[in-house]
Amino acid sequence: MSSAKIVGIRGGEEVVQGYQNPAKPLAMPLVKLRDAMKQKVHALLRKLFENADDALFEMADKAGSNGDQALYFDAMRELRLQKKHIATGVIKGLIQSFNELGHYRGENQTKGLHESELEELSVIQNDELEMSVAVEGMVNRVRNACGQSLDDLKERCEYLMSPMQLRGDQTPGAPEMLAECFSAGMVDLEVSIRARLVVLKLFEKYVLNEMPQVYQDANQLLVQQGVLPEIKKHRMQVKAQSLSNEKDVWARDHKSVPEDDSAVPTLGSPIGSGGSGAGAGAFLDDLRGLMHPEHASGGSNAEPPMLSDVFYSQQELVSALSQFQINSELPAVTGQKGQVLDFRALLDQRLAGEHCKASYTEMDADIINLVSMLFEFILDDRQLQATMKALIGRLQIPILKVALMDRSFFNKGGHPARKLLNEIASAAIGWNEVDEGKVDRLRTEIETVVNTVIDEFDQDMALFERLLESFKTFMDVERRRGQLVEQRTKDSEQGKAASEKAKLQVQNVLNAALAEHHAPESAIELLRDGWSKVMIIHHLKHGEDSREWCDSCRVVEELLWTLDPSEDEGMSAEVLQQSLVQRIPVVVQSLREGLESVSFDEFRTKSLLHELEQAHVEVLQKLRLQAEADLAEQEQSDAVAELVRETEALEADFNMESVKTEEQAAPEDQTEARAELDQPAEAESSLSESEAEGENHEEIVLVSLEPEAGTPTELDENDPFVQQVDKFSVGCWFEFSGEERNERCKLAAVIRATGKYIFVNRSGIKVAEKTRMGLAVELRRGSLQILNDGLLFDRALESIITNLRGKQNQAEG
Repeated sequence: MSSAKIVGIRGGEEVVQGYQNPAKPLAMPLVKLRDAMKQKVHALLRKLFENADDALFEMADKAGSNGDQALYFDAMRELRLQKKHIATGVIKGLIQSFNELGHYRGENQTKGLHESELEELSVIQNDELEMSVAVEGMVNRVRNACGQSLDDLKERCEYLMSPMQLRGDQTPGAPEMLAECFSAGMVDLEVSIRARLVVLKLFEKYVLNEMPQVYQDANQLLVQQGVLPEIKKHRMQVKAQSLSNEKDVWARDHKSVPEDDSAVPTLGSPIGSGGSGAGAGAFLDDLRGLMHPEHASGGSNAEPPMLSDVFYSQQELVSALSQFQINSELPAVTGQKGQVLDFRALLDQRLAGEHCKASYTEMDADIINLVSMLFEFILDDRQLQATMKALIGRLQIPILKVALMDRSFFNKGGHPARKLLNEIASAAIGWNEVDEGKVDRLRTEIETVVNTVIDEFDQDMALFERLLESFKTFMDVERRRGQLVEQRTKDSEQGKAASEKAKLQVQNVLNAALAEHHAPESAIELLRDGWSKVMIIHHLKHGEDSREWCDSCRVVEELLWTLDPSEDEGMSAEVLQQSLVQRIPVVVQSLREGLESVSFDEFRTKSLLHELEQAHVEVLQKLRLQAEADLAEQEQSDAVAELVRETEALEADFNMESVKTEEQAAPEDQTEARAELDQPAEAESSLSESEAEGENHEEIVLVSLEPEAGTPTELDENDPFVQQVDKFSVGCWFEFSGEERNERCKLAAVIRATGKYIFVNRSGIKVAEKTRMGLAVELRRGSLQILNDGLLFDRALESIITNLRGKQNQAEG
């Protein structure tokens, strides 16, 4: 058996470090805190289980249905059985959070919704996702209530275990740990997801809501032992030291000769794969080589002679751009809204008065040109809507400042400014204009980010990191909310498809049975409106091979036979009458029980069964009259038998005379006589057919199979647009052109049973339902566009490289 691969929730390297550097022995103040907190949490858990029975019983007493009542009783029973196991898990996790301080991994943390796992969220079951969202909501509420106390406790623990650095969820006794341990303990509860959420809510009420006081007491205990009694002063000292270190790092990274030149990417390498330092410089040199093919072979040292001895310094360029950035009304040279700024004209206007003969270094000029080309692509990108382009376009000056100050911007895939651009564009790809008066959270958040950059960014790159983290947190919440709604939408559509399949099967069974029997309108109405629901439920719950489905089909056959038993040959009317008397009550009882099981309208059930009873009475009366007629006919046949025998001799003589007479008659007279004899039979046959046609009923229709309006019923399978639709994958974004406005949506599911493609908006709400052929037609018309949701900056950079190479090839040709 191979050993399991250990991967932490924030990457493998951190876990490896945790095992290479075992936890340090706990400081004595933390030992005392551990014991005190263990007693307090144990008391809270005891309070939870003591009050859980009463709380659940009260919920069951107020339940509106038997199902809800059973849910609460099941939760009460399972909680009694598992409370010791759950409490032990929580206390064990609490102790481990102290003993393994800085290295503790909760049993349930691998199920968290951290950044590294967001792309795998689609594989999480819906129940697990709801539990995860509920746990996260509880934790957030606790942190909002006692954020400062938790921060103080974390800082005091770091001080005692210096130089250890803790994440928020690694604080001993953190709400994340408590909630995850309690959630993990509930795995063995054999109850539904609703019952689990109820128990989780009780845990929040009796345990988590009491934790703010526990954290305050924990801080007070450490203060009493002399651990950072003046914590604010300590924070100021740490902040001052951190700023000093950041200045040193910035100065080192911005030396003219970088310290690290181990990784030198080229334009043949994947975009964004390189790092910083000389690697970034080499990549920028390659870009500049494409821009200046006449001296590209010489690299960065082959620059042509300068035309001026005076150049604008980088600080002068950045300062001038900052002046324009904070000025809300830019000069006319900035162009119209949503257009690329003329950076050179802006800078010349600001700096020309100070340096009449100054010029740009070729490096700065090339960077300005690259940023212009970058935003030319962005503002011309088909994947973004005009509103979002305008918002991103407002970042042109800040991005140019970043590119001038940090030469790794064009190659460093992890650069915070570059990642922020990608995150905003990725979020905006599914954005649609909302109706006036409605809240647009995404647009508001993007506007906030853009305004913050414009208002606050001077030269502090850390601003982009903070905004990136904040925006990603916002998008994580939006994405999880959308995924929950999307999952419910997919479940609903799958259920709808199964329902349509069941309706179609029921429709076929009913129409096939009615084609073989004559039935009154009341019976057809009963089958169409009432019994069809029973059959659909049996098909959905048990399947076509189940006993329940076969029984419901048998009831249809039995009902129609009781209304039209004439086709049973070989049985006399009297025998048929006796059989009907036995079978009619069974059929009616089956119908009544089935209709009650699906809660069919009682008044209508009574009315339809009354009409059915009258139809059965008519059938029985008809059979009774037929039986009496058969008996009379039998008696008459016995009386005339003797008379027939007496007249046989006379008939024989008469027939002999008739033969002689017929031989003398003309052939044409025989033909006319035969025609006259045959004519009534033909008329009677025609009348019978007419009557039969009059008794035919319209087919029962439970589900419509009509194709989409305007869509051909069938296209050639080799049609390129049909083949393109077959390549659509779930999760891709599309834009449908409408009469009023375009709608952007994501392919959420392909329902194979019905062949339907379900599209949802970014909130997970269904906005379109299409067929395979319908999508192919819309592709051909151009009313459907496939959107590219790749990283915006990387696509822009690839486009720039492609254009520069094309120009270079043209020049060489």
